[in-house]
Amino acid sequence: MVMHSKSFIKNAYAAAENIVEKFDFIIYEQFFFLGKHLAEKYNKPVARIFTAPVTNEKLMKEFIASKGPLSIFKHKWIARAFTKDIAKGISMKTDNWLDEIIYNPPKLNLVYTLREYQPYEAEFPEEQYKFLGPSIYERKTGILDFVKGKNSVVYISLGTVVKGAVPFFRNCLEAFRDENIDVIISVGEKFDCRKLRNISPNIHIYNSVPQLEVLKIADVFVTHGGMNSVSESLVYGTPMVVIPIASDQPVNARCVEKLGVGKRLEYSDANKDSIKEYVLSVLLDTDINDNIAKVQKLIRQAPGNQGGAEVIIDYYENM
Repeated sequence: MVMHSKSFIKNAYAAAENIVEKFDFIIYEQFFFLGKHLAEKYNKPVARIFTAPVTNEKLMKEFIASKGPLSIFKHKWIARAFTKDIAKGISMKTDNWLDEIIYNPPKLNLVYTLREYQPYEAEFPEEQYKFLGPSIYERKTGILDFVKGKNSVVYISLGTVVKGAVPFFRNCLEAFRDENIDVIISVGEKFDCRKLRNISPNIHIYNSVPQLEVLKIADVFVTHGGMNSVSESLVYGTPMVVIPIASDQPVNARCVEKLGVGKRLEYSDANKDSIKEYVLSVLLDTDINDNIAKVQKLIRQAPGNQGGAEVIIDYYENM
């Protein structure tokens, strides 16, 4: 994964440098840490975007401490070597690409979440960090052969690739067996559904589903807590049980609890009894349902993509 990222950043920088003179403004994503340097080299105004919460020193330590792809950079020498190989001949403020993200921000940063969702939000001044709210787009997906009836609907998905998912899904089957609840489980396109047997009629197993369509009818979303899934759940007003596994998921689980729109269940504690208990408690919690309605209102009031474009134009015209 590290080698792939290294090549991707190198190629992206080379491609950007070939065309940069044709443009008046540079916008880059946080992990393309050379974006600001490219703008400075060619004397271009610049903004940075975050498709997840803004990363500061505290948050970066949490990501590195998780079991996700950034965990390899807990060794500073690896981060320095990674950075040196990519940024040959490019003057930087630090010698570590992750430190560049934290300590060398541009003057304008656009963040695709709510300020209320942002961890350590007081450390990000309004004049430098503009929170636009989640950006969700309709996408062409398959047709869902499920019709909601009188029962509540629970949607369960742990993303695309989860090791050890068979015991988890079997626990889900037992948790809701013959309950007056309809359960939709998306197990992932590479998952062999034949590993799940003795499925009760109220449980519906799919390799993949059109997630936005499911969230529109779901009453509870059991999710691993990836940023896309959490954002989509907030937009469609679906309370969550977050079962984080790695990367940014533990942070997202904490943010969900912070907003009061769901509960966190540790993956190691997710058995048939705890899964059922957490789902039912969220389903019946009126405070959670009230809170998610408030968050939906905040999202509707957020600047969104149009507001972000207006911020960029205003910034450019007043430089």
